[in-house]
Amino acid sequence: MVNLMSRCIIITSYQSARLREFFDFHEDDFIICADGGYSHACTEDIQADVLIGDFDSLNYDSLENSHLKNGCRILRQKVEKNYTDTMICLKYGINQGYNDFYILGGLGGRLDHTVANLQLMSYAVDIGKSIWILDGKNCTTLRNPGSITIQKLDGYKISLLSYSEVCDGINTQGVKYQLTNGRLNHSCAIGVSNEFIDSKAIISHKSGKLLIILSQD
Repeated sequence: MVNLMSRCIIITSYQSARLREFFDFHEDDFIICADGGYSHACTEDIQADVLIGDFDSLNYDSLENSHLKNGCRILRQKVEKNYTDTMICLKYGINQGYNDFYILGGLGGRLDHTVANLQLMSYAVDIGKSIWILDGKNCTTLRNPGSITIQKLDGYKISLLSYSEVCDGINTQGVKYQLTNGRLNHSCAIGVSNEFIDSKAIISHKSGKLLIILSQD
């Protein structure tokens, strides 16, 4: 049975920084590596539970038997498939019963992969999952209507973007440029590079999908 407090961590092939530099792993994290993400995990002595991929960025034949000895399961995928390796990892974690997901990497490399990773967040929130994507300079999450508290990160700006046609009823606290019952639409990015003025920001909205991004220069 899955511990409802545990998290599912997905490590992607593209990384812009060392994993432990921007993410604190917990002992009970369930860790899935998407293809070449396994190399990053091995480099930093991070124990993966599952390795999933078509092995276009990782040489399957060169894998050592150590991953079998320490309990890492391998799920090899066909090269010709409908979903990205990262999406397959997400679906696997969902099927295992996890609700909280953290995707490490997958931003800033190939643009199509970056956009696809943002889209898989939409899939996750539509079925009630919490999901973040993080790399060395960015943290992003997608939210359906509700409220979320974001802790201030030194050196980071916070941006709000509408991932649906319109996001309505947006209220913000703890940031320099505040919204009260505000509206954002997907064709005008007016919520970029806001600043924290408190130790946390409280963000709520009433309709639409709201993309929240924390970025540093």
